[in-house]
Amino acid sequence: MTSWNPQLTSEQEPKYLALVDALHRDIEEGRLLPGARLPTQRELAARLRIAIGTVSRAYAIAEQRGIVQGEVGRGTFVRRDDPSYREGADETHDAEIIDLSRGRLVRDSKDPTLGQTLQRLSQRADLHQLADIYQPPNGMRRHRVAGAAWLKRMALEVDPDRLVITSGAQHGAAVVLGSIARSGDLILTEEVTYSGITALARLLQLRVQGLPMDDHGLLPDALNAASKSGSPRALFCMSTLQNPTARTMPLQRRRELAEVIQRHGLLVLEDDVNGFVPAEPLPPLATFAPDHTFYITGTSKSLAAGLRIGYVVPPPGEVQRVSATMQATTWFTAPLMAEIATQWIESGKAEEMASWKRAETAVRCSLARHLLSPWIPQSGPTSFHLWVPLPEPWRAESFVGQARARGVLVNSPDEFLVGRETAPHAVRVCLGAGLSRSRLEEGLHRLAELLRHPPGPSAMVY
Repeated sequence: MTSWNPQLTSEQEPKYLALVDALHRDIEEGRLLPGARLPTQRELAARLRIAIGTVSRAYAIAEQRGIVQGEVGRGTFVRRDDPSYREGADETHDAEIIDLSRGRLVRDSKDPTLGQTLQRLSQRADLHQLADIYQPPNGMRRHRVAGAAWLKRMALEVDPDRLVITSGAQHGAAVVLGSIARSGDLILTEEVTYSGITALARLLQLRVQGLPMDDHGLLPDALNAASKSGSPRALFCMSTLQNPTARTMPLQRRRELAEVIQRHGLLVLEDDVNGFVPAEPLPPLATFAPDHTFYITGTSKSLAAGLRIGYVVPPPGEVQRVSATMQATTWFTAPLMAEIATQWIESGKAEEMASWKRAETAVRCSLARHLLSPWIPQSGPTSFHLWVPLPEPWRAESFVGQARARGVLVNSPDEFLVGRETAPHAVRVCLGAGLSRSRLEEGLHRLAELLRHPPGPSAMVY
């Protein structure tokens, strides 16, 4: 157990938030290391001469924010790798750092599209309606019609009346889980999964169980066995370019999973934020099990991260329940943001932006497969990110540390673990964010050199 003794100043109020800030600061500055066990609430309260309840509240908030993780019977621990720190800022303060830890692609900051759109909006006589009038919880019909048109690009035909507009795909997942799950319910996922869903599970006090995968994604037999034995409430999965493995389920695998889902009456959250990347996308799971699947996507990767527009397509009988949860949380998604997305979809600008990202990702993916050819397959789907198995004697934790020492950030597998399983010896390598191709190439060269020449045993221990 660490002898952590945070420095709280007398003017910081309330104390529980000051304690959370101190915890965050000491982690970022290296005074608290990943995996460190924090003092018990009673011990820290005595050390700081504050109430136990203050410490309890601070630890609870820190866990909700993904800074720490509590384990029953063992205590509270600093999370091994909190992606929210890196994902929270688009620019690293160190110009020497090459950040390959963010799974999306950013267009040229000088692109005038957004400015031109805002200028046109400012001249509209009905602009006040987008700010001054309460809208339906599921969004304005015009915006839902545009959203339904956009989903056709992901091979999903949907009635606009079944579509709910959310404040991004992450918010969409939160709304769905808030609608269908209760504290203690079991949610199934792939064995490594998007960290945002595990963060939501902690927030909503849900249990999460990871299931085995193969090169084609989630195994139907594993889903069948878990559905028989565990009484799961729902399954969360990504059928296209799964995060972090970048695996895409072939058509037959989707059909097999849909059969298991229907047999057990299982509800599904299908996250399809990467569904726009394939030039010819496969039909999503929602096509094969429409009465069981909550289809979720958003504009963060395809258009712009700050737009925060998501589209949720619930099963036909669940639209009102999801709309009620929307009303209980945000009333409705900001119509001004939805209007921007709608204008881009209607004008063809959205497809132009997505096409650019698709083409640029293909170039970058080809470059990465060339430079990392001894360690990853030369064929495979085009993706924002690659899952790179590590050769002996590398361990993931050591590789991430050594890469950072050489100025390259990659994702540890610990970020994507479900429960307390052993982390696979692999890392996620992303292909861009705001990096130029030349900077990406330099980062990949550094990783290849590291993979080719691992340090001696003494440097492999942390």
